[in-house]
Amino acid sequence: MRFSGSLAIVWIGIVLAGCAGPVSEPYYIGRWMPSDSGKIDIPSRVPLTDTRTGRPYLSICYNKMLHNAEQVRQLVRENCTDPQLFYNGSDLYACSLAAPIRATYSCGALSRAAQEARPNLLKDDRYLGEIKIY
Repeated sequence: MRFSGSLAIVWIGIVLAGCAGPVSEPYYIGRWMPSDSGKIDIPSRVPLTDTRTGRPYLSICYNKMLHNAEQVRQLVRENCTDPQLFYNGSDLYACSLAAPIRATYSCGALSRAAQEARPNLLKDDRYLGEIKIY
């Protein structure tokens, strides 16, 4: 069976859309801790805290076309005191295809849920922690 160029593009689009999965709300990334070393296949490139100030970071993944700025700010307000934007840009390493933009905030303190959330990317497929998608 031969595919025309446009049919192949449509087929690739459908496959990628299926892999991305729906993301109805922005979500924060679970924090990789030094004690998780060796358990997590792909650790986040985001440092745990600012080495100069000791302030913890909170990273939010979102989609510019699906989420508005107020949704991101609300999630930050719920999980971060005294937020200061540290980074905002595309990051397919840490975020999903459905929410490819990562905004990282330096916080005075994190909510307990954000502090204890862990990535669930394990080498042996065991579930280490929960990433809450709001």
